[in-house]
Amino acid sequence: MSVITISKEFASGGLDIANNLAAKLSYDYLDKEIVKQVADHTKVSHQEVRDFEEEGHINIRAYLSRIIDLDIFKENSASNSDEEIETTYDERDKIPYSFDTQGWIDSDIYREMICKIVSELGQRPNVVIVGRGGQCILHEQSNVINIRIIAAMNDRIARLKIDNPDLSDNKAKKQIEAMDKKSQEYIKFYFKEDWSDPKLYDVVLNTSRVSDQKAVSWLAELCS
Repeated sequence: MSVITISKEFASGGLDIANNLAAKLSYDYLDKEIVKQVADHTKVSHQEVRDFEEEGHINIRAYLSRIIDLDIFKENSASNSDEEIETTYDERDKIPYSFDTQGWIDSDIYREMICKIVSELGQRPNVVIVGRGGQCILHEQSNVINIRIIAAMNDRIARLKIDNPDLSDNKAKKQIEAMDKKSQEYIKFYFKEDWSDPKLYDVVLNTSRVSDQKAVSWLAELCS
């Protein structure tokens, strides 16, 4: 199996499992690399892409991009470049325009970028792709195994408090629920899928029932 996608509930241990699985299999771990590629192609900062990933599917810019043509802002943003390429709306509608954007990102551009980049990364051998709808984008690809990591709320609270010992159980739970809600809304907004739907995954692994070490061992054997 050459491509693995990892989807995770917040504080379920999914990130550690993904990192350790990639290391055990000697696979490339792809997370920040995706942000870098989106930033490079859109000519915006890495931080702006990270910020947009956090809120871009629910903020005003995402909403506006669905109801008005934002080309005027993209053109203004591109006006500082040495060379400008005129592209009509009709031409843009036929030819993916995202890789010609200069200093602008909205929900349509972001979705197109993510689909293109994750699809291209999914053609590379031996990679672990974390988050960003990889389970949706690569779902029909035969050499991909889509994994979801979950855990009981009490165990997730305990994990979160390891690095945040002063956090109350109630605040930890609210933080976990807020992060899960963002992930759910991200998948719904960009891919019109239910993030928690088990049919999106080949394996759903509960770290409340299986230790991280055992999970990595099982998954490594499955993916070898």
